[in-house]
Amino acid sequence: MSKRVVIALAIMMVVWIEGGGQRATAAPISFSSQVSEYLWERLLLAGRPPVLRVAGDNVRSGNLLPQFYTRRLYWPAWSNDAGLLPQVDSLLKALREAEHEGLRSQDYHLTRLDSLLAELRQQQSRAAPLSAAALADLDLLLTDALLTYGSHLLYGRMTPRTSDILFDTSEEKADLVGVLHRGLETNHIAEALHSLLPYHPGYARLRQLLARYRQSPRAEIQAQQIAQNMERWRWLPQDLGRRYILVDVPAYSLEVVEHDQPIMTMRVVVGKPSWPTPVLSATVSHVILNPDWRVPPSIAAQELLPILRANPGYLAQHNMKVSNGVHEVDPRSINWGKVSTKNFPYRLRQEPGPKNPLGNIKFMFSNRFHVYLHDTPSRALFAKPERAFSHGCVRVEKPTELAEYILRGVLSRDRILTSVGQRTSRTVALTQPLPIYLVYRTVWVKDDGTVQWQPDIYGYNNGQERGAS
Repeated sequence: MSKRVVIALAIMMVVWIEGGGQRATAAPISFSSQVSEYLWERLLLAGRPPVLRVAGDNVRSGNLLPQFYTRRLYWPAWSNDAGLLPQVDSLLKALREAEHEGLRSQDYHLTRLDSLLAELRQQQSRAAPLSAAALADLDLLLTDALLTYGSHLLYGRMTPRTSDILFDTSEEKADLVGVLHRGLETNHIAEALHSLLPYHPGYARLRQLLARYRQSPRAEIQAQQIAQNMERWRWLPQDLGRRYILVDVPAYSLEVVEHDQPIMTMRVVVGKPSWPTPVLSATVSHVILNPDWRVPPSIAAQELLPILRANPGYLAQHNMKVSNGVHEVDPRSINWGKVSTKNFPYRLRQEPGPKNPLGNIKFMFSNRFHVYLHDTPSRALFAKPERAFSHGCVRVEKPTELAEYILRGVLSRDRILTSVGQRTSRTVALTQPLPIYLVYRTVWVKDDGTVQWQPDIYGYNNGQERGAS
């Protein structure tokens, strides 16, 4: 049974009920019902996710498109029996302003939409009958443009993992289809799209900066860099929270933020270009006082193995233990010259103490990169202007002060120092987990309007542009 028959039967049932159960003449199929029939058939044949080409353009919104039309029972969104709705022009205006958000209007079918609309409006001006199939194509393209643009505003135009950037995306932010569907029904499309933008004032300041640089001659490179940093804001949660930790990797800095204002700042050491610190959103869950260091296999094989071949006593000198994954092994029994870097069979662990590279305090947050914040005995590195020396984890300049803030209400500063002095490892859970964001900003605007440009220490700007093309 086709959808057209289903619609006809539904209309007849409504007429029969409203007529008190009396037999009624079947109502004619409306023009919008014919458009709906085409929409249903096109999406049914497109599969999930839909593989669909409309008027020469590929749809890009994936499963959002069938979700949208399922929600409205495949009824056309941009026209009725009288013709096109005013929402069409509202959307086109919003799409033409996509450049203001550092996005590209050309990504949202504008050329094709202008062509289809010109043809349909010419037919309307001649009072010629409109084609239900053509209106269905227009409906699909307009909806795909709305959903794609909305998705780009909410999550970003590119997928970070397709670029060179080590990145963990934030979780689902909003009911994108629901927000845009309500905006369409009330003809508040611009407001619905605006609600998808990052809430942080830092994004709005970059938006204003982009407008200024696009008016300046010979500022294309700077404008592109600003747009890239706006994109990175969209990879974060819309609302960063009332308080959080922000690590700005290219700035080598950490801020503790409350109500959008930094209340604590410190220098950090981040990953070197060959071991970059990832960009991520996570939650600090616990702090470890006097942590041991479980050496990552890659570091053990690539960096420590050559040392052990030259100096088998290195492990004992640095209070390190060896195991085969089950039992502890006497390092003197191992012929390190025969151990392969490609298949390193041992696990190395360094006990808490003054030589431990994690220092006295370790700040833990779950992430797929297994990175964390930690203290360090190498204090001299914080005096250097460029501080990309780690294997991806972040070394903090003021670990005690940070622990005191994070553990307030749990452990006082004196108790933290007492525990550290006991040289026994201790794990302390936070009563209120604290959001943490590791970000990669190469340009940002301070509250007073000062523009800060930071070096692209990992070369992400070029990689991001390749991933977005």
